[in-house]
Amino acid sequence: MRICLLSLLSLLFLSACASNKKPEAITSVEIVEILPRYMVEAQFKRIREYQTGAEHMGKRVIIRTDPQERDGYYFALMLDTKVNKLPQGTVIIGEFYTATSAEKQEIVFQIPAKRPKTDTVFIGLTGENWPYKAGQKVPSAWKFTIIDPNQVVLGSEQSYLWQM
Repeated sequence: MRICLLSLLSLLFLSACASNKKPEAITSVEIVEILPRYMVEAQFKRIREYQTGAEHMGKRVIIRTDPQERDGYYFALMLDTKVNKLPQGTVIIGEFYTATSAEKQEIVFQIPAKRPKTDTVFIGLTGENWPYKAGQKVPSAWKFTIIDPNQVVLGSEQSYLWQM
């Protein structure tokens, strides 16, 4: 009887080990939609921030050109994949044409190591990169490219005017 019980337990253990698959490597990411808009500091405040005094991101991934400034022009990138599934070291390259410069601006945004299970990344042009108030100016054209740590392009999306 003990032999049968030990054999059964061994089989259960082996089947449990076999079913633990490694997560599949992400080879592509589709940027499903990009929602650009001007946002102010109050739109980021949570109850916890009033209690602790420290910014609380909650279940959002927010990357800013100036982490100390929250007012600015943001792009909400909605992905077909959860952000926490992206490889560590993934970056988003943002390219912009604005009213202040005829030259293209390029900014590399590092995806944080610790990130919640969300499919949206807020990319913010803040501080010196966006010194305007709401409604004053908007980027005329933009492009975002997601690149993994091996420099492989996982996905890309651009505005209609980018191709003009």
